[in-house]
Amino acid sequence: MDRRKLLKALSASATVGAMTVGAQVAHAQAGSILEEVKKRGTVRVGVRTEVPGFGIVDDAGKTVGFDVDIANEIANRLGVKIELVPVTAATRVPLLQQGRIDMIVATLTHYRKRDEVIDFSIGYFWTGQKLMVKKTSSIKTLADMAGKRAGTTVGAGVVENLKRAQPAATTQTFEGYPEAFLAMQRSLVDAVVADVIILAGLRANAPNPSDYVIVGESLGGGDYGIGMRENDSKWRDAINFTLQDIWRDGTWDKIYARWIGPGTKLNLEKSEINFSMVLWD
Repeated sequence: MDRRKLLKALSASATVGAMTVGAQVAHAQAGSILEEVKKRGTVRVGVRTEVPGFGIVDDAGKTVGFDVDIANEIANRLGVKIELVPVTAATRVPLLQQGRIDMIVATLTHYRKRDEVIDFSIGYFWTGQKLMVKKTSSIKTLADMAGKRAGTTVGAGVVENLKRAQPAATTQTFEGYPEAFLAMQRSLVDAVVADVIILAGLRANAPNPSDYVIVGESLGGGDYGIGMRENDSKWRDAINFTLQDIWRDGTWDKIYARWIGPGTKLNLEKSEINFSMVLWD
């Protein structure tokens, strides 16, 4: 290569390098999602539409539930409108990463593996994970799942938890929990594996709830957190502080009583989920 061609190649390489560095700097200097949301006047929230108690479509075609009320309360306190975006276990994280939603409020358990790709708020709910089977089933423990089939949703973290706890069980995934539950009712799978709170909701909405029992040792569990894109401490702080305010002023208790507590379909006392909010002075 002659001198002129060499200089031209080096110049082109330097230009590409400068553009790459410039893009990285611009990304680093980009404003917080909080500022974008305030400017837009709307926060886009990913919510479930098939989880009883947390996110369902009611008879009027409106998406309602515990998570929806939490999301609405956050939007109100931030002084913005809300746009609810339906998500599934499989789509919620990709939609967040693609910038199509600003946060996930959709029964998203805070796992370390998930924390590698998105950020989480403090926990706003807690649940364990177990199996649900027909009352007539011989399955009583995880040991009984050897050679059996468990149904759950695509993207659910409980899939890996079951694999660790009972390697001899197989897992079949479905688009949503209702589909997994229907598969168990039709004996296409032997059990449904999910968060206990989700199992309780599925059972409560069945024609004969007493036909189903939640069994087995706990597979794990953890806090439901609000999912946000990584490295935006301003947005994360705004969400965390708002969640703490919702807890402190009794709003969380009212939302719990409306969707989860005694007298609701799920009919669970707060003591049964053993949850308390992390509070900072």
